Amino acid sequence: MKDYSLIKTCLINSFSRNLNCKNGQLKIYRGAKLDLHSTAKIDLNADLHMNMYHFKGSKAEGYLKMHENSKLHVNGEFKVFYGSTIQIFKDAELTIGKGYINSNSVIACSKNICICDGATIARGVYIYDGDHHKIQDDKGNTLNPSKPIFIGENVWIGTNSVILKGVDIGKGSIVAAGSVVTKNVPPNTIVAGVPAKIIKYIQRWG
Repeated sequence: MKDYSLIKTCLINSFSRNLNCKNGQLKIYRGAKLDLHSTAKIDLNADLHMNMYHFKGSKAEGYLKMHENSKLHVNGEFKVFYGSTIQIFKDAELTIGKGYINSNSVIACSKNICICDGATIARGVYIYDGDHHKIQDDKGNTLNPSKPIFIGENVWIGTNSVILKGVDIGKGSIVAAGSVVTKNVPPNTIVAGVPAKIIKYIQRWG
């Protein structure tokens, strides 16, 4: 693919102390922007492609930002399309398997997010395991702590959906376009709406 930068890819995989290249590489495409804290770590058990599939003449940028002591585990080949952002905050941990995230989507990890193999994440999807702003009571107790997100195998998340903290999406499920997921999704179901509710049980999709 002509957008692929062999030189940038070779340099970062050869010399970056952030990367642990086991069976994969961090592959850099045109417009990919990386901001990695010196203590951030990426375990590459498979290839991670950053900012793929530009249109001809596009200047779209994609971002990977990792804060202090953050961790990214890549356990299957994962493709981040142009214009998308992955941000992992201090002490947080993101694990991804084989799959992809389409354009103009965001994964913002404040605590722990796990995305298993077969993830199909459409355009404009937002996955947040935190609220980014603390809400406290009169005693200073945090009322809205971050909560982990787990997305099972072969899950399809439709365009412009939002996945919020504390959610477990079961294997083989579909989140319909424009949904806001606030509760657990059982395996092999289709959910839709705001907030998302079960509308159908299925055997498989694809």
